[in-house]
Amino acid sequence: MREHILEVKKLIPEKYCKKIISYFDYNYVDAQTTGLGLAKEVRNCKTRNVMRPETFGERICSNFIQTKLLECVGYYKDKYSHFYADKISSCELLKYQHNKYKAGYQYHVDMGHKVSDRHASISICLNNDFLGGEFKFDLPEGEIQMPQNVGDAIIFPSNFMFPHQVNQITKGTRYALVAWVI
Repeated sequence: MREHILEVKKLIPEKYCKKIISYFDYNYVDAQTTGLGLAKEVRNCKTRNVMRPETFGERICSNFIQTKLLECVGYYKDKYSHFYADKISSCELLKYQHNKYKAGYQYHVDMGHKVSDRHASISICLNNDFLGGEFKFDLPEGEIQMPQNVGDAIIFPSNFMFPHQVNQITKGTRYALVAWVI
């Protein structure tokens, strides 16, 4: 199963990661789960859609993000010739902060009854000045932690075979872009 998880190192240069955070680091809402709604003990972060830019600068930044996401999808297509999805359905900036809850986002999958059109998920780390917040998969061959540096992307199938989680933040704030491909 691990072979279906593709890491793309330095997809977004660090200086652009900082710009993404600076442009979109406001107007968050509490992230919800598909089945439980707002459940801080399960998913504990804030979210903001970056595909609905409000300013000219945000529009430029959003277009850049979408270009990089499609580049990531292209790498996946190169590796898996039968992968045909090529449209970004959603992209969000997630903000995980240290607090009293024991999870960033407990094990979950990105495809389900309410989001059945998701074929691939992409997670891009935007900073590294935090502790905790490790990205992990629970695969048949065991739990796998995916270390990410600034600008690194992980793309993987959204289905039930790839449960993943973000561990609790123990210090600082973790920023990540997450997107889904249909």
